Amino acid sequence: MSKFVYTARDKTGEKIEGTLEVEDRQAVIARLQTMGYFPVKIEDVTPKAKSGLSLAAMRGKVATSDLVNFNRQLADLVGAGIPLVKSLAIILAQTRGEVLRDIVGDINKNVQSGDSLAQALQRHPKVFGPLTIALVRAGETGGMLEDVLFRLADYAENEAALKGKILASLAYPAVMVLAGSLVITILITVVMPKITGVYADLGQTLPVPTQIMMRVSQVLRDYWWIVGFILIVLVILGRQFLKTAEGRSLFDTNILRIPVLGTIIHKRELALFTRTLGNLLRNGVPILTALEITTEVIRNTVIQGEVKKLSPSISQGGSMAATLSDNKFFPPALTSMIAVGEETAQLDKVLLKISDTCEREVDRSLKTLTSMLEPVIILALGLVVGFIVIAMMLPIMGLDPTAGQD
Repeated sequence: MSKFVYTARDKTGEKIEGTLEVEDRQAVIARLQTMGYFPVKIEDVTPKAKSGLSLAAMRGKVATSDLVNFNRQLADLVGAGIPLVKSLAIILAQTRGEVLRDIVGDINKNVQSGDSLAQALQRHPKVFGPLTIALVRAGETGGMLEDVLFRLADYAENEAALKGKILASLAYPAVMVLAGSLVITILITVVMPKITGVYADLGQTLPVPTQIMMRVSQVLRDYWWIVGFILIVLVILGRQFLKTAEGRSLFDTNILRIPVLGTIIHKRELALFTRTLGNLLRNGVPILTALEITTEVIRNTVIQGEVKKLSPSISQGGSMAATLSDNKFFPPALTSMIAVGEETAQLDKVLLKISDTCEREVDRSLKTLTSMLEPVIILALGLVVGFIVIAMMLPIMGLDPTAGQD
């Protein structure tokens, strides 16, 4: 017998938690359904023997493109009428990446042992998140696994495309900052000491900017390890602070207030919220369960906290639009569209349309941010380099030809 901890919801949407000692996960699902509960999460807490997975598989790092290919290949094979176990075996033979190959092999083994695909995927939470598990479970229950897998692949591609746009927009400014920082470092630590050494030999009083740069140069050359140590300590302390609830909340609150960047993050979270919830509802996942999963997907804790308020209101008979109407993070236009979706029983379609709109707005805001960053970075680097050059040239401009002569 195995011991399982479960989270479920009853017909009214109330969360139910407990433990069962049964043969396998399928027995847990059967028992909960007999009791009139909808399973949300099932965790096997029975002590297990060491897994045969490799170290790479246990790390669970799989590229998004590999997951997209996995979902599409499995959808094609299942849609062609090939049994799930055979389909997994075919994909396993074609998979080249060590990590994904080990994971697919473990999934295939568990499915052969009697697990459903959702249960097998649930054993790899670092690779397959709650959204994937919920959609696959709904697909298996409703007999539409092929469609669900295609939708998961489309979802992953949309997420990857949006991340790619963000990285591409910030790549050029990042290269500019790195190149400029390298040039400034070379000027201060290599060029500056040689030129100021000549001035010192002349015995001439140096201008204040030159003296400042000489001090900065000396500190960086003689105490670079202390500066590096302080920076490392600050980074570590900052990361530890962000791991706390207070630190994360403070960071997420303030980052939303930054012009343009805050708008991008806000729209990005709205797109993630509407696309995730829309896909879950589209595949027949109950709204309370869908909201619980969507909450886990949202990254900004401030917006995540606002989304958590939806479940209690909806479980008491309230509408999503009414709950969001007083929320400053959800624009009136968005809540109006959600209200129309609820009235016409097409909430899933409306949410997916909203996500497309939010992603287009993110794309436009990224272009605006990039167009603003480039001149600001050029100006800032130009000012710093200009100050260094002036500091080096000022003594020449005021050089006394008789200095150093008898």
